[in-house]
Parts: sequence; C-alpha cells; structure tokens
Amino acid sequence: MKDLKSSLKIYAVTDRYWLNGRALKDDVEKAILGGATMIQLREKELDFDSFVKEAFEIKEVCKKYDIPFIINDSLDVFLKVDADGIHVGQNDLNADFVREKIGKNKILGVSCETVEEALIAKKMGADYLGVGTIFNTTTKLDAITVSIKTLTEICGSVDIPVVAIGGISLSNIKDLKNTLIDGIAVVSAIFGKEDIKLATEELNKEFDKLTFEPKKYKNFIVDYDGTLLDSLSMWDDIASRYIKSEGLVPEEGLDKIVKLQTNHETAEYFQKKYFKDLDIKTVSKNVDSFIEREYLNLKLIDGAKELLDKIKDSGRLVLFTATSLDLIKKSLKVNGISDYFSELYTSTNFNYTKVDGSGYIKLMEKEGFNIDDTLIVEDATHALIGAKSKNLNVLGIKTKNNIKDYDTIRDKCDYYLDLGRWK
Repeated sequence: MKDLKSSLKIYAVTDRYWLNGRALKDDVEKAILGGATMIQLREKELDFDSFVKEAFEIKEVCKKYDIPFIINDSLDVFLKVDADGIHVGQNDLNADFVREKIGKNKILGVSCETVEEALIAKKMGADYLGVGTIFNTTTKLDAITVSIKTLTEICGSVDIPVVAIGGISLSNIKDLKNTLIDGIAVVSAIFGKEDIKLATEELNKEFDKLTFEPKKYKNFIVDYDGTLLDSLSMWDDIASRYIKSEGLVPEEGLDKIVKLQTNHETAEYFQKKYFKDLDIKTVSKNVDSFIEREYLNLKLIDGAKELLDKIKDSGRLVLFTATSLDLIKKSLKVNGISDYFSELYTSTNFNYTKVDGSGYIKLMEKEGFNIDDTLIVEDATHALIGAKSKNLNVLGIKTKNNIKDYDTIRDKCDYYLDLGRWK
C-alpha cells in the first residue's frame, strides 16, 4: 500500500444518491481507474447488514488496486469488515476511543474545523485530518464553512497530512493553491459526474497544478536563514542579547531597528550608539564573533535537505542571503550542504537588499538568469513581496512568522510549502 500522504491526494467519498441504478462497487472502480488514491464508504441511511455487505464489496475493489479503504463513522462496520481505516467527525465517536479500539496499525481520520480541534485530534491519535466544509456543498447542509486562511493555519499547526473537503470541484480547486493541503476529499465532483473516470482524471490534473514541480525551472536563488536554517528565533533578539553580553542596556525596540540591516550596517549602528570609543572594525569583529558562536550551533529545518535534493536535479542553485559570507560558508559546511550551491552571494555584493526586489535582479543579471526559468526560494515576508514586485517566480517557505502574514503573501507566492510536512 502507498504511504498515507500520497494516498490522500484524491480521496473519493461515496454517496449512493448518484447511483441511478448502478452498483456502487462499479462506480468506485471507475474512480480508482481515473486516479482516486483513497476510498471512503459513507452510508448514513443503510442498515447494518446492508452496510456490511456493501463494505465487503468495496473492500475487494480497493484491495484489487492496492487503494486504502476507509469506513465513515461506523466502528462496528469497520471491525466487521477489517477495513484499512475509519474516519470520524467531531460529533461522532471520540478519536482517542476509536484509536484504542482499532489499534495503532489502522488509519484514523478525524474531521475538524479549527486549529484547536486539529491539535486535539492529533493528540488523540489521528493519522490525518479532513478539514471543511471549504466551499458550499449540498452533501452536508448543516456544515460550517472553513475559510482558506483557517485551512492553511490548520495545516501549519500539525505534522500529519491534511485534506480539504466540502464543495470542491474543477471550477474552484484553484482556490486551494498555497494552502499546504496534501489532498482533496470529494463526493459529487466524482460520483455525481456522468463519466466518473474522466472526472477523477481531471481533478488529478488540476491538483497537480497546485503542486510545486522543480522541473519547471533551471535556476534557483535560495535564501538561507529561516528558509533552510532553523535560525528565526536566534535573530529575533540577537541585537539585544549582544548588547547585554557587553554589560550594556539595549534601547527599546533595538531588534526591530536592526532587523533588516546587513551585519556591517548593524555594526555601524552599534558603534555610533553604544561603542563610540571603538573603531568600526573592532565593533564589527566583536559582533561577528558573538553571532558566529551561536550561529554555528544551528541546524537545518526539517525537510530542507530534501528540498535541496529535489531541486538540485532540476537546475543550478545559488545562495543569496544578508548574513556574512564567511559565516555562511562555515554553516554550510557544518550542515553538510556546501556542495549544493554553485555561487554564494550576500546583499552587500550588490549594495542592494531584497526588500524592493532589486537585489534579485542584480544577481540574475550577473549570473545571466532568465526570469521565466528562475525561482526565488525565500521565507521572509518583505523579501517575498519584494521579489514578486519584480514579477519573479517565488516559492515561499512557511514559517511561524510569515504564516501570520498569510493574507498578505498568499498571492505573492507561486508556491507555498511547509518543509516539515512536505518532505
């Protein structure tokens, strides 16, 4: 059987309303032949014996194609037919009770509508989450509609797969771009169509358009801090911590003042504000020494190396950062990724920053990169906005900081990934 994440890509949920005299198992097989990656048998009206009979039939079809078979809500039916998994809602069986009954090797899916519900479901043993309703649907008339932002926040809050559900169709699937979902759960968009196989194939193609595909690009300009290196918390208050380490009291808001400065600019600011008796060279050396001690203990973000492995096979990688080149070289070596990059650049190479996108343009001109086949890989909100202001292709890497700006950056990113869930 496939891994769970890939099995959730096109999650077909049955509804006998659309049968029109056909056998459900035949419709399920058509969906699988069209690319459905998981099947859920959902029956709210059938009696137990009829439900079980049908479940055995669907199970055989799924087994034939090595597709996970999930029972909706009914623990008794699940146990009777020994399905691959069960899915429960917030108002159905408690997830922790279900996990205890089905054991650790069966799939448990849980519906949720909020980040709080998602975290609780994960804690109770859920293997994946079904989040919705995303769009208006006739399948569940009493369903609450979950916003795109909430869907993304749920994805960003858990490390298990998430599928969007509710009213998803060919006409609106594009609206799920950059939501971090692993798949879509659909009912009428498959089983309500005259040609079930074709409908499933079309959904597959449209979902693929939402997915980051490195082969579209020949060149990658990659940021380091926060994008590849787990360093965000270090930079949040490093200026204040340095000043304190020198036995001084930092001014209020210091970290915000120097946040977008290069190391040299920061050293100049410190020299004028705190160390007037020292020359700029000495201040810069002291700052660099403090930063290096902390910086070289930092590790790559979970999933960062997997991203590099994937994109290096598609094109050329150059690194572009505001951190000092000497420090970057040492960190790359410590983390075993020096060989991934053909060139290393800092903002000071061009005397331009990323804020207005001009730094990217200068780098591309130097390297002879074409805009159409170059991708910017970045985490900082200001850099994402700056790159897009120059009409560049942008892959945003989700962090705890930029997800707060999701409404602002969603349309600025051609792709948006959570590396920890993506790998």
